[in-house]
Amino acid sequence: MTARTLSILCFGAHPDDCDFRFGGAAMLYRALGHRVTFVSMTNGDTGHHDMGGGPLARRRRDEAMASARIADIDYRVLDIHNGELVATPELRKVVIQIMREVQADLVLCHRDHDYHPDHRAVGTVVQDAAYTVTVPNVAPLTPHLRQAPVLGYFYDAFRQPVPFVPHIAIDTDPVMERKIDMGCCHVSQVFEWLPYNGGTLDKVPA
Repeated sequence: MTARTLSILCFGAHPDDCDFRFGGAAMLYRALGHRVTFVSMTNGDTGHHDMGGGPLARRRRDEAMASARIADIDYRVLDIHNGELVATPELRKVVIQIMREVQADLVLCHRDHDYHPDHRAVGTVVQDAAYTVTVPNVAPLTPHLRQAPVLGYFYDAFRQPVPFVPHIAIDTDPVMERKIDMGCCHVSQVFEWLPYNGGTLDKVPA
């Protein structure tokens, strides 16, 4: 346990984004006694080829909860339709409230340069919220933070309009097997939707 417990908060667009981008680091932070919260900004209810709507949203939430148990983290899934995330002032207040509730010290999210509109919306809304968490009259029913959290971004390979520039790298080899287990919790994505979308579903072992 360190002298000061940090609150690490990760915003992803869908119920697996944080796991793949930060799952290993999250487990390392937990091992040091810090608090980690993952937030999926959508319920993922369109991310499949055979099912959708409420049943898929509930399935993906359950997959996220299973992943959270492996990493020993808090995982929240917001009930917003997949593909419909927009960086509105109303959504910004939701993000501000979450940052304040968990007393975030470090916040991570997607950049707003991305192929997926939900990812772009997360990057924009979290960036817009990161300073205003300190403004008392923004979302005034939630006590404001006295200091804005440090804001960082998940790795990505996009080069336009600005390539990702890494400033910090964390060696997650010691927890890689557990991170793989986290990914495998997302059965609907790892073993079904993503292979289907990539034309390799017939290559997934039974």
